[in-house]
Amino acid sequence: MDLSRTPIRAMEPLLVERLRLAFPAKDFQIQRIPSVLTIDEFTRVVKLTPFIGLAWIGMTVDRNSGRQLDAAMRWRLTMIVKASSQLETRFKGDMRGIGLDAMVDVATALLQGWTLEKIGACWVTGAEAVYAEGWGDMGTVVAQIDFEVRFQAAVAPLKLVTPDDFAGLDVEWLVDGSAETGAP
Repeated sequence: MDLSRTPIRAMEPLLVERLRLAFPAKDFQIQRIPSVLTIDEFTRVVKLTPFIGLAWIGMTVDRNSGRQLDAAMRWRLTMIVKASSQLETRFKGDMRGIGLDAMVDVATALLQGWTLEKIGACWVTGAEAVYAEGWGDMGTVVAQIDFEVRFQAAVAPLKLVTPDDFAGLDVEWLVDGSAETGAP
């Protein structure tokens, strides 16, 4: 089975590559994160500011999808900035650091309407200021940008051809009369 062309695995490096056009590795950490950060996870990533977290948050399937899946993968960027001096620099930035306002504006511009080659189009679906429950540092600000990537997928790229390929999925069907389940 070939998982290299599955949608999430194919999208992630392209998304990071796109973000790197404006957020170079020498200045910005970009990491995969869970869609909801625990306070421990937030404590870890806030040390890496300015930080951009990339989270997969779900998939919306078109109702009229046929044998080929037509859907949108939903993603979220979590952007974290700490004030480099005065509290206002959290938003506006200064000579020592970018502010949250510019990070949100630039990331939105990079993602909106961009087409991921051989996958589909990307659309920003929302953005908002958020906070970390239990975090008391006034110098830290957080925003999230939600976006989706349209795509189509079929089973063919997985290269499931032989019975052994399917056996590798290790699926157990719960059907009537199954000896393993004890179902009648």
